[in-house]
Amino acid sequence: MYTDLENEMIEEIKTHLSQVKGVDCVFMLTEEDKAAVEKLEEAANGNVLMGMGEGDNQGVKEVFKKECILCFTTTKEYVWPKPPNVIMMQGGEIVGFDCAAEDVCKYEGKVDYLVMGTFIIDKSKVPTASGKPIVILPPKPYELDDSCQIKEAVLGSPSTPSDEYIRKVYNFDKSPEKGTFFLGFDLRCDVK
Repeated sequence: MYTDLENEMIEEIKTHLSQVKGVDCVFMLTEEDKAAVEKLEEAANGNVLMGMGEGDNQGVKEVFKKECILCFTTTKEYVWPKPPNVIMMQGGEIVGFDCAAEDVCKYEGKVDYLVMGTFIIDKSKVPTASGKPIVILPPKPYELDDSCQIKEAVLGSPSTPSDEYIRKVYNFDKSPEKGTFFLGFDLRCDVK
């Protein structure tokens, strides 16, 4: 499916990811696994997410548009991408979002905000917004140095059914301290 050069570039990405603090295991999804995850994500889309609204996992949708897809498992030492990693929209407006723990104090004690851990709801927008709340898991760009020879890398956090599928198929322990991510990217066409 890939040329020798492309396989070499993919191995470089896997090596890079393996060296990131908190990354436990890195592997390429098989075509069978890609198809299964896409079906699981499609079925999960629209389900109630976090008890707050219908889910829309835009991150995984973007990952699956890429020509290469890696999966990696993480430990509690893994540093998540900079927030927001969860956005709640209603009537086309952002009414809620997660933030970094150190930014929570900006919202605490303010009448227009409801603080739930690191998730913030803008109470001033909720009554004016119409329609059902939608909880979006946005795609997160993933920066790699140019030596990795890829472009437009994007991270996506799988839905619970996809996470459970990966754990079962690849025999990973289910633990709240371990997670899974997908990394999608295109190989650079200018590399010879």
